[in-house]
Amino acid sequence: MVVLLLAGAFAGQLVHNSYLGTSWAHAMQRCQLERPKGPSVTFIQYNDYLQRCTAPAQHRRALVSLAGALAVAVLGVASLWVLPLRVLRRAGPVTRASDEWQQRTAAAAKDMGINRVPLVVWGSVWLKESFTAGRPGRATIVLPVGVRALPPAQAEALVRHELSHVAVGDVRLVWLTRGVLWALPPVLLVPLAVILTQTWRTSHQTPLTVIGGTFLWEYVIRAALLMIVSVLIAQLVLRSREYEADARSVHGRSAAAMEALLASQPAGRPTWWQRARANHPAASRRVAFLRRGSLPLRIPLVGTAAVGLLSAMALQAVAWLAEDCFTGTPLAGKGRLAAALVAGGLLSASWGVATWHTVIAGEGSAPVPRTSLLVLGTSTALGLLAQVERTGTTDSGTMFGWPLLVTVPIAAAGAGALSVALAGLWARRRRPHRSRWDWTAALCVNVVLFAGALRIGEDTALFLGIMDWRDAFIVNGLYSSAAQTTAVALGVVALSTLWATLRGNHRHEPPGTRHKARAARPPRTWRGVASAIAAGGPVGTMTVSLVAAAAAVAARGAVQPAAAQGSVWMHRIEFDWWSAAGAGCACVLALIAFRGIRGLAEAVYAAPVASFLAAAAMWGYRFAEWARPWEVTRNYAAQPLAQVAFVIVVLAVPAAFLPARRPPRLQRTLPAVLLVAALSTGIVLAVLHAGTRLLL
Repeated sequence: MVVLLLAGAFAGQLVHNSYLGTSWAHAMQRCQLERPKGPSVTFIQYNDYLQRCTAPAQHRRALVSLAGALAVAVLGVASLWVLPLRVLRRAGPVTRASDEWQQRTAAAAKDMGINRVPLVVWGSVWLKESFTAGRPGRATIVLPVGVRALPPAQAEALVRHELSHVAVGDVRLVWLTRGVLWALPPVLLVPLAVILTQTWRTSHQTPLTVIGGTFLWEYVIRAALLMIVSVLIAQLVLRSREYEADARSVHGRSAAAMEALLASQPAGRPTWWQRARANHPAASRRVAFLRRGSLPLRIPLVGTAAVGLLSAMALQAVAWLAEDCFTGTPLAGKGRLAAALVAGGLLSASWGVATWHTVIAGEGSAPVPRTSLLVLGTSTALGLLAQVERTGTTDSGTMFGWPLLVTVPIAAAGAGALSVALAGLWARRRRPHRSRWDWTAALCVNVVLFAGALRIGEDTALFLGIMDWRDAFIVNGLYSSAAQTTAVALGVVALSTLWATLRGNHRHEPPGTRHKARAARPPRTWRGVASAIAAGGPVGTMTVSLVAAAAAVAARGAVQPAAAQGSVWMHRIEFDWWSAAGAGCACVLALIAFRGIRGLAEAVYAAPVASFLAAAAMWGYRFAEWARPWEVTRNYAAQPLAQVAFVIVVLAVPAAFLPARRPPRLQRTLPAVLLVAALSTGIVLAVLHAGTRLLL
């Protein structure tokens, strides 16, 4: 629905360009001609002037674009009354069920906690499947007449299934999705009519000449692709909701009646097109789900492709719209951040959390969805190319050029791999019965992961377009304009993961025995600490982190490169940043090398800790040199963490294809400690030996 609304916003932008595009271009040109000139004008002053001058024209374009999205939303909400009536007529003529059926439905609704009881009606003799429709606030359950011949237990199971859709709000969700889907085509046709009319009025070209142009045909093809993908994912949502409705209908009851009802359906072999268009999943899959007792929440590859495609479409559409809205406001320049949050939120809610459900249901033993990660990255690249907003600019690539088709898909797949790794860590460390707060925390962690990764991918593409690829990879970490935002995102994920890890030691303890177990533990001794370190786990991982920080600080203090001597004080600070980042990168490499994807999850909190401790030690050593301590402190904390975040996202994809190794007890920490010490020392010495080649 978000992508469909954004497509309506693009239709509004096309209408703006047809009627008000000339005045907008004149306003932009006037602002450039009247800009302040002279050697005393700074970039900040010039940018402030440009923001104030162009704000009215930009805001007008944003308002017209938002009017297109509003038109889709209004028509979609209006369809909540129109579409159900249309479907009821197609299922009819319908007749009201007897009072006995109404009372049985009311009793089942009361048992399921539904206050407003739906009306039960019979469909025509041609109706084969039951469904629930109706205007908002008054649902109607339509049953085939053959239900009257079913055994009472199976008929009640069918009614409870339809009531489950009402209980969880599926009726409103499904019909609102369909309403927005039906509302978009007429809104997308408005720009076509406007362009034809304006072209005929201004250049006196015939409509046939305009229709033959490449712009309109490209616009139609992109819009058709969007509609096809939207229909497919809408049907996928319909089928996925059937599983939860089955689960709720048999909650606290025997599932025998529901299984018998599903088993009585014909078992044919539908074609792939019939499966894609079906409103319900195959009866055999629903029976297998009821017998297994857990939701099959792993998203199929078609759903993963649709999610990646639509999220990528939303990424740049939101960026353009937000930049227009934010011009001349304190949020100016934050359009890409807003776009990353929106697209990251879509990926998190539709793919990340569902993947966590699957991994946690298997207590961390579920296989890594490597194919799904590849499909997610590939579909993201296709979404960047296929979005409607790119109409007429295909030859120039994406918003940041062709490199974006490589960097953003890698970032999206890397965030997906990190999400899977963290889900496995939470499944192994957290208690088995999770509250709503746990799933809220999981959603927040996924949003930060995907939004931060998408922002890193965009920044990398931006730098690749203006400089050499080696310099781009250097600038994108330590010297990125989004370094502080990236550092905060990594800090949030690291603290959340560390909290879940440290609180996970009592995961299998019975309720009420946690404090007794703590009281019964013997006091910690040096031998106990050494045993805990050797056993791995959070204590061993933090030991690896401490060793990496200590090695980096020692190497930095032992070598003073010529570029950092004398009066160039900024070089000394930059070498400190690189040394602290080297400690975190060494943690990532060592943990992945010894523990595979499990090490990737541990590196999410170990690497930031190592980098932060190393930076703090170097900052304290130079404390007497600081004239502005707060600004220096903020940079010492943020810049190395931004580089570590960049390395984690890049290495996450290959780490997902490594096996999840768990070495023997005596080999869990000591080899990793030795390796991380060597890596940390080697990285810092290499940075110091490189001189100014790595410095801004």
